Amino acid sequence: MQRQRGFTLIELMIVVLIIGILAAVAMNQYRKYVIRANRTDAKAAMQDIAGREERFFYTKNTYTKTLTDLNLTATFGGPNYVVSPATASTTAYTITGAPQGKQLTDDKECGTMTLASNGVVTVSGTGTTATCWGR
Repeated sequence: MQRQRGFTLIELMIVVLIIGILAAVAMNQYRKYVIRANRTDAKAAMQDIAGREERFFYTKNTYTKTLTDLNLTATFGGPNYVVSPATASTTAYTITGAPQGKQLTDDKECGTMTLASNGVVTVSGTGTTATCWGR
């Protein structure tokens, strides 16, 4: 009697199972990376607006809450965040970064981020400012 060579169905199913588990872990880690990268883009946009607000203040002696005054468009924060000056007066401003779309449902840790003119940062999610802002 000759012995057959090859894989049994059980061996093949074990390999498929291991590949499936590794893929699930990798996809989860990748999604977390994408969420953090989107958040970093929003923070950079908010800090850019803060710099533009300061330049606007030095020329006009007041802050503005419209992006067009800062030579920006409504889509400045990218497709995952709506970034805009929420409030502005002659002495202070507050900039918000509100998640939208998939970022809104996936990023429960930070939620809406806020940057004030005095440097105070806040988040509306379950995370801390140290986690979300890196401070």
